[in-house]
This record gives sequence, structure tokens and C-alpha cells, in this order.
Amino acid sequence: MAHPAVSTPRSPRPPAYLRGEDTPLIRPYLLAYEREQERRRQRDRRTAATLATLGIDFHGATA
Repeated sequence: MAHPAVSTPRSPRPPAYLRGEDTPLIRPYLLAYEREQERRRQRDRRTAATLATLGIDFHGATA
């Protein structure tokens, strides 16, 4: 027994295309630099907190 062909309904609006002008370009090396900076700041904060429990000032902390 053959199944009848079912047509899918079409959307009345045209498909949305991704345009280059609408998408900001972010260079991978810039993202890597920002992530490394954030990791460094986090490490400094943790070091400062650890040393503070010992009563030692840590001047490398940027936060």
C-alpha cells in the first residue's frame, strides 16, 4: 500500500540569511589574550586570599 505524498507547508517569509555586516568579527588571538588576563586576575585574587589568611599582603592582586 503506497502512502500519499505529503507536501510540507512553506513559510510565507523568505529564509533568514546570516550577513557578514551583521556579525561582529572577533579575532581568536584577542579572545585568548582576554581569557589569559582573566585567568591571571583570578589566580592573583586566590593568591591574595590565601596569603591574607597568613597575614601576608600580596601586592600583585588587581581586583
